[in-house]
Amino acid sequence: MNYFTPTFVADELKAGNNILRMAEKAKANGLLFRPHFKTHQSVEAGEWFRSEGVTAITVSSVEMAQRFAGAGWNDITIAFPHNPHESEAVAALADNINLNLLFDNPVQAAAAASAVRNTTGFFIKADTGYHRAGILPGDDAAISCILDAAKESPLRFKGFLTHAGHTYRAKDPEQVLKIHLNSTQALAGMKARYLDAFPEIIASAGDTPSCSIANEFQDVDEIRPGNFVYYDLMQWMLGSCTFHRIAAAVICPVISVYPHRNEALILGGAVHLSKESLQIKGEETVFGLAVPFINGKWENAQGHDYLTSLSQEHGILQTNSPWAKNLKPGDCIAVIPVHSCLAADLLVAKNKFYIVR
Repeated sequence: MNYFTPTFVADELKAGNNILRMAEKAKANGLLFRPHFKTHQSVEAGEWFRSEGVTAITVSSVEMAQRFAGAGWNDITIAFPHNPHESEAVAALADNINLNLLFDNPVQAAAAASAVRNTTGFFIKADTGYHRAGILPGDDAAISCILDAAKESPLRFKGFLTHAGHTYRAKDPEQVLKIHLNSTQALAGMKARYLDAFPEIIASAGDTPSCSIANEFQDVDEIRPGNFVYYDLMQWMLGSCTFHRIAAAVICPVISVYPHRNEALILGGAVHLSKESLQIKGEETVFGLAVPFINGKWENAQGHDYLTSLSQEHGILQTNSPWAKNLKPGDCIAVIPVHSCLAADLLVAKNKFYIVR
């Protein structure tokens, strides 16, 4: 494999072990396991989940649902509030697969209700602290409006769904666990108030930090983590995984070196890695961690060799370790991205994707 331009590389063995570990945790807790496929976005990577018995998945867009439905997945939740302009597209999907939609406004529900022809599930998005989208616990008036809009249509209420994305901003595993507990208890409370009227509804949660660190899930019925398949620099720093569980890196060529300022220039910028950043104690803002890439595998970190600046195509690497100081133009390095989901989104669709086995 020649890495002339930035390439997203996934380690199938590591990813498979991550899937197995999460599947076993779900089974041990009696949970439905509906992994989010927006992280890898690859039909080939999606097949790794089937061997662990996964039959139901989560996606973040109608286009993604269409792609994976075409690959044989027939139980899909679109975990993004419904766009009324896409009602006909979701109706066509629901003609052929078991589809679940997401609402946090009655206008969304009404638009879908007027379009779907076959039974289509829907969840109500709950805002349990992230404050990105969703209905606050206790806002029964808003919930009733959505339920009323779905009446007398093929839409079927499946329960309440949340994403505790604020765990990604946590400082340590203890804070993740606190957010997880508060979020799942709030979600369970919403479910409990409607269980008599809808005895089959479930509570669905599933951010990667919570699903990786927590061991107790008594307040939820389903988990939907996605990032765990690859993990990344953010998850490692947060404590969601060890370095050896990181299953993806972006391979970038070194273009030039500047020993007088301990820097190197790489072909790897915002269009390859995104501008997602981390504030690491004792360091400036970083956009990735560079590690050796030898014989198709990335090695352990050699030191604080961080990307400290990104433009569209360029990345500036601080060469702090002896390994990094010896880099020369033409060498290839592995960059552990801050956020593997965004790096995959930027590269997999461009066929800049390679699997090592």
